[in-house]
Amino acid sequence: MMVPGGTLRPHNSGIIGPSAAAFVAGFRADYLVTSVGAIESDGALLEFDVNEASVVKTMMAHSRHILLAADHTKYHASAAVEIGNVSQITALFTDEYPGPALQNLLQSQQIEVVQVSPSLDDAVSA
Repeated sequence: MMVPGGTLRPHNSGIIGPSAAAFVAGFRADYLVTSVGAIESDGALLEFDVNEASVVKTMMAHSRHILLAADHTKYHASAAVEIGNVSQITALFTDEYPGPALQNLLQSQQIEVVQVSPSLDDAVSA
């Protein structure tokens, strides 16, 4: 196991900071599965933390296919740090389809939108 240097975020165990971004920049990934803090109706992908945004942006730049997992709350959230645009992603996995403006943008970019629902086990344990 290889672990990058950086700062450990206790709430999600993410490793962030310039050392983590530099570490990630040395790799190429076929697939990146990630999420974001918010998705704007114009397709902007946003994060809350500038250090986390730097690492995610680097990972996106070094991945051939980006699979974005985002629940419906991301369509109404507000975050300040732009990390990219939906035009960069391959597919969006979500619990609810986005509003018409974003849905039209995704369709025009030929981005697959996959609606998923929690399993019965997830619903029972919640």
